[in-house]
Order: sequence, then C-alpha cells, then structure tokens
Amino acid sequence: MKFAAKVIAFAVAATLSSVAFAQKSESKVELQNLNQSQSGLLNKQEMDLGNAKAGGKSNVNIKNVNQSQSGLLNSQKMAIGNAAGKGSESKVTVGNVNQSQSGLLNKQEMAVGNASNGGKSSVDVKNINQSQSGLLNNQKMAVGNADGKGSQSKVVVGNINQSQSGLLNKQEMNIGNAANGGKSNVNIKNVNQSQSGLLNNQKANVGNAE
Repeated sequence: MKFAAKVIAFAVAATLSSVAFAQKSESKVELQNLNQSQSGLLNKQEMDLGNAKAGGKSNVNIKNVNQSQSGLLNSQKMAIGNAAGKGSESKVTVGNVNQSQSGLLNKQEMAVGNASNGGKSSVDVKNINQSQSGLLNNQKMAVGNADGKGSQSKVVVGNINQSQSGLLNKQEMNIGNAANGGKSNVNIKNVNQSQSGLLNNQKANVGNAE
C-alpha cells in the first residue's frame, strides 16, 4: 500500500510539473514616458516595445515614446508590435511616438505592426512622427507588417508624419505590408510624407499585399 501511494504521489507531481511547464509567459507594462537618445559615430540604437514570442502575451501601455540619434554612420531602429509565433499576442497602446535622426550616412527605420509566424499584433497610437535630416541618409517606415500564414496585424493611428531633408537621401513609407498569407488591417486618419533637398529619393506604398 505504501508503494502504491508513492506511485500515485509521483504521478500527481509529474502532472502538476507538466502543467506549470505548459504555462505561457505574460508581460504587462505601463509607462508614463520612454526616452532613448544617442549621439556620436558608428553607433547602433534599437527599441522594441511588444515582444511576444513562442505563444507569449504582451500588453504595453505608454504615454509617450521618444527616440533620437545624431552623428555619423549610425543606425536607428524602432519596432512596436512584435508578435512572433503561433499563439503569440502583442497589444501596444501609445500616446505619441517620435523618432528623429540627424547627421551623415545614417539609417533610420520604424515598424509598427510586426506579426510573424502566426502571431497577432494590435497597435493603437495617437500620433507617429518620424524625421531625418542630413546627407546620404536612409529613412524607412512600415506600419502593417503581417508575414506568414495565420499572422494578423491590426494598426490604428490618428496621424502619421514622415519628413526628411538634406542631400542624396532616401525616404520610404509602407502602410499595408501583408505577405505570405498574413493579414493586415490598418486604420489611419492622416498620412503626411515630405522631403526637401537635392538628389533625394522618395517612395510611398499603401496596399502591399504579396
């Protein structure tokens, strides 16, 4: 009888252990203001907000996000949704998003939706502002970003403003971004893209279903 009791106890413990192991990670973040700045030479700056992977769930609520960079040969990147993998869910609510970069031979990027490999991303932003100035710079913005079967991206933005000034610069904006079976739903009130200077390249896409 004692031996049987030990076997039953072991089986129950193993079951509880497997249930605990099967639990998915969950993250909830609330911030008043988030500021990231960098200046100098050959620097790399990144910022991620959602970050739900392998079935995890992320809920981020921020009042203001500010990212700035200045200098030479720098790289700046910001991603907001970030749901990767089946069962992964990312929900991001931001009051205002501001990204600025100035200098020479710099690269600036911003992505908002970011649902891949079956993940689901939901982003609600009041205003998105991206600005870049200088020489031989590269500026890019993508909003939907649903890639892969089962991937779903939903983006609601009040206003999007993208501006660039200088010489020999390249500016791009993509809104839809559904590829490889992904589904993207984008709702924006106003979109403004401006560029000034000499020998610059400007591009804007809206649909983007591949």
